This record gives sequence, C-alpha cells and structure tokens, in this order.
Amino acid sequence: MGIDKHEQIRRRAYEIWEVEGRPEGSATRHWLQACDELAEDNEHETLQDLIDEDDRDDESSETPNLLPRLSKDR
Repeated sequence: MGIDKHEQIRRRAYEIWEVEGRPEGSATRHWLQACDELAEDNEHETLQDLIDEDDRDDESSETPNLLPRLSKDR
C-alpha cells in the first residue's frame, strides 16, 4: 500500500525544513513547496504515460521531415 498524499507532502516539507537549517516560521512555505514539487512528480502517473508522451513527441517532430521526403521520392 502506498503512502497517502498528505504523508508524502508532510515528509517532503520536513526534508525542506531540515535542509534550510530548521528555520522557524516557514512551515507554510515548506508545505506549499512540497505540494508543488509532488504535483510536478505526479504529472505522469505511470511510466507508460511517459513513454506514450515521448512517442507522441517523436512522431510530431518526425512528421514534418517525412512529408517533404515522401513528395521528392514520387
């Protein structure tokens, strides 16, 4: 069973707090920073999402290059 989102945020906020030297009065900023970081991490839910996105990027970048080549061959 995975760690729930609240616990992930709490742990990351604590890590940020420790790295910054445990300053007082920064809990909200650390919490929000942890939320932002974890939201970016979860943009792609699975490895397959990353693979699919990469394939789409490859296809879109290759398509313009293929069309001129195909028309020249004919």
